This record gives sequence, structure tokens and C-alpha cells, in this order.
Amino acid sequence: MGEQYAIVTPAYNEASHIARTIESVIGQTTLPAQWVIVDDGSTDETAATIQSYARTHRFIRYVRRRRAKEDAYFASNVYAIMEGVRHLQNLGYEFLAVLDADIILPPDYYEQILRQFRADPNLGVASGIYENLVKGRLRKVLNDRRSTPKSIQVFRRACFEQIGGYVPLIHGGEDTCACVMARMRGWTAWSFPELKAVHQRPAGVRNARSLLRRRFLQGLCEHDLSTHPLFMIAKSLRRCFLEPPLLVGGMLRLGGYLYGYLKREPCRIPAEVAAYARQEQVNRVLYFNHIPQRDRARTGSM
Repeated sequence: MGEQYAIVTPAYNEASHIARTIESVIGQTTLPAQWVIVDDGSTDETAATIQSYARTHRFIRYVRRRRAKEDAYFASNVYAIMEGVRHLQNLGYEFLAVLDADIILPPDYYEQILRQFRADPNLGVASGIYENLVKGRLRKVLNDRRSTPKSIQVFRRACFEQIGGYVPLIHGGEDTCACVMARMRGWTAWSFPELKAVHQRPAGVRNARSLLRRRFLQGLCEHDLSTHPLFMIAKSLRRCFLEPPLLVGGMLRLGGYLYGYLKREPCRIPAEVAAYARQEQVNRVLYFNHIPQRDRARTGSM
């Protein structure tokens, strides 16, 4: 099996972005054994674009999924990913990469990520970071070394199978949930900011239709993940000064979180996962977000 890796990409109406994503994978210094692109019921030219590349690149496989009208955007995205994983079940691969259809990767992205997995047998989930492309300019996105964004996530296959893959959530956060479940089982989840991808539009805006609404929905997402109130307050205050729109964005996050409480929205992740995540968050507040020395030593910089 060696160090083969496979990629799964969910795609819904990505005709204006997916060609650049495909080109960035074709240009990788280490190519995947197979890349399954799941068309999640697109109504634009997404299918035609994928199929045109699949005809000339044997490792690309096109899969069409029937998208259920009642499925929430993020939940449908997860169902598409898990459908792609099922199509890989007979392939002998060691690492599973999940890649959004609007990402542009640096040419050595997967080579460098696989190098990190080789260096640390305990590394279960890894990624780089991404910057948003807004009106032709790249904008930095806040990141934490313990968080790996789903859009560019890579799993050790054993870790992915042990946690059971992604939990479908209405407002997103399935990548955060996956990292928590991995740490619960003794794996490390770590991001490497030296590896920078480009998100061809601000993350999450499409389903929210505006940045302000997205910030509010991100607060609802935190409620769905059962985020501890102290951690949520600290996180929102920090983002008031570091994340656009300044002040307003952080307050909208907190407002969405409180709205979930007022509506008594149910927590959508397993109770034991929520409890573990909350304990991590309390420790981060008490120790001022300090990263333990064992984690720093375990997965150092590139």
C-alpha cells in the first residue's frame, strides 16, 4: 500500500471554479492514486468540466449523486464526501484527502503533507491553511494549529475509519468535530501554516449569501458543536478585533450562538464528543490558548 493517497471532492455548481482546482491537482509533484469528484446534483456545467478532465486523466473519476432537496447545504456536502469514500473502498490507499472544488493548491501540497505524516506516526489529521481570494486580493484567514479546515484536510486512513468519517451538521463544523473525535482516540490533528492554498471565494459565503449572515450562521454552528460559553465569549471577542467585519463580525457570531440557545436547538454531535470538546475549550481559556509542549514537540514546523 505504501504512501498512496486518494482524494475526494464534493462539487455543487462549481463550474466557474473547479477547472482551476483540477489544474492545481494535476500539477501536484505527488499525484493521487485516484481522485473521486462527486457531482452533488449540479445544474450548471460542473459535470461537463469534470468529465472533460476525466477523459484525459485516468486517476480522475466522475460520480453523480442525487442531491436531496431537503438536505442542508453542509449536510449534503458531507453525504457527497462519504459517497466518494465508498467508491474508494477497493483501493489500497493509506491517506485520504478531502478537497473543496474551489481551492487552488500549491504544487507540492500533498508531497509536503505526506512528509509530515511520515515524520509522525501519531498524526491522524493534517492540513495547510488557506487564504480567501476577494476581489483579486488574498486575505488572511484566522487559523489555529489544532484546527484543520475540511476544504484541504488530509486523514490517515486508519484515523478516518476509526472516527467513522464526518458527522453531517446543518450549519457546518464537521471538520472541527472530526478533529475532536481524532484527538479523543489518541491521534494528533495539526495544521501547517507554511502550506498556503487559495480559496477562490470567501469560505462559507455561498450558502449564507452575505458575509454578515455567514458570521451569524458560524455562531449557530458553534452552538451545534456544543461550544463552551466561556470559550465562545473569548473567541468572539478576539475575532471582533482580528476578523472582518471588525467588531460587528464577532458580535454576530456571539448572537448566532445565543440564538441557538434561545431556540433550544439540539446539539448535533455525540454527547461524549461534546463533553471532550468542552473540556479542551475550558483548558484553552484557563491557559490562554497555550499549546502544550508535547504537541509542539510532536508536530513541529516544516
